Amino acid sequence: MKCKLELFEEHKYLEEFGVEPYPVVQVKIYRSELKYAINTQALVDTGFDEALILSRPLGDFITNYVEKPDGFEELDAAGLGIPCDTYILDVFIANRWFRVKAHLPQIGNLGTIIGRKILNRLYLCLRGKENKLYLAKPFV
Repeated sequence: MKCKLELFEEHKYLEEFGVEPYPVVQVKIYRSELKYAINTQALVDTGFDEALILSRPLGDFITNYVEKPDGFEELDAAGLGIPCDTYILDVFIANRWFRVKAHLPQIGNLGTIIGRKILNRLYLCLRGKENKLYLAKPFV
């Protein structure tokens, strides 16, 4: 089987001491109260069912501008419940905007994580040996 995709945006894996390198992508996050889009890096996690987890610093920044969360949900992580405030945000990735429900854990910092509710709407090409991730589109 041949991959018939056109690669158009390259991202490098993040390398940290003591852990295997992992794929990250640049995303923009927007909500009208913020006045402008925030650029940030998000870990690509195909095991995460939802759309987006906000890092503690990013979530704290957003809560300075947004009066109250849009809701509350508990995320399930290996049988453990993680209480989260939720916010409806616009996320820009792969030259497209997605309106998603973002989760901000009430305690701790999981980092910014992009999950399958967004990833399943994109074409991704992982090149682990090269420590690169590419966003792609079908050849037309």
